[in-house]
Amino acid sequence: MNEQKDEVKHMNHLMLYARTVTIRDKQLNEKKQIIEQKKREEKLKDLLMEVDRLQKVKYYDEVEQQKKEEQKLKALEVVDQIKEREMQRLREQEEKEREGQDMLRAIKQLEKEEREAAIRKKQQQKNLNDEIVHANKRAIANKLSKIEEEKKEEEKIVQYNIEKAQKEADYLAEQQRIKDEKEREVARLRSLQEKAYDRQVIIFLQHNLIKIV
Repeated sequence: MNEQKDEVKHMNHLMLYARTVTIRDKQLNEKKQIIEQKKREEKLKDLLMEVDRLQKVKYYDEVEQQKKEEQKLKALEVVDQIKEREMQRLREQEEKEREGQDMLRAIKQLEKEEREAAIRKKQQQKNLNDEIVHANKRAIANKLSKIEEEKKEEEKIVQYNIEKAQKEADYLAEQQRIKDEKEREVARLRSLQEKAYDRQVIIFLQHNLIKIV
């Protein structure tokens, strides 16, 4: 009968409402805690991912820096090789010039010796003729023509030797000139080839240096 009273019914309703509100608040609080926990977990996960990302960025930066250093070292090695080839080419050119000068000196020395030999021979012939003149003045008139012919013949021989020596010298000079022309042509072609190669190396270096920068 008490349960049927309005006051009791109202009291029961209030108690039921209070229990409902308590359960709802507890559920909301638990839901809030779950959300906060998930947020903390997500934040921790994001933090770990960011740390991992930064470590990877640092690693790849170090790898890239190492690659740049290696490329710089290779570029310096190529430049040193180019300088060494140029020095070698200059040394070879100087050696060829020395050889050419030695050959010219040898030719001039040979010409000088030929002239001196011709002069000595002519002087010897003159002395011989003088001795013949003093030894047999009477035979000069009869043998003058023969002596003159012999003298001309000797002069022809001397002239022939001189001309022969000159021809040999001219031949050697011509051979040296041909050799020098061939060497200059080879050097010119080699220089063109080296310049083309150097241009390719420079383009390669510029391309790689641009990448490095």
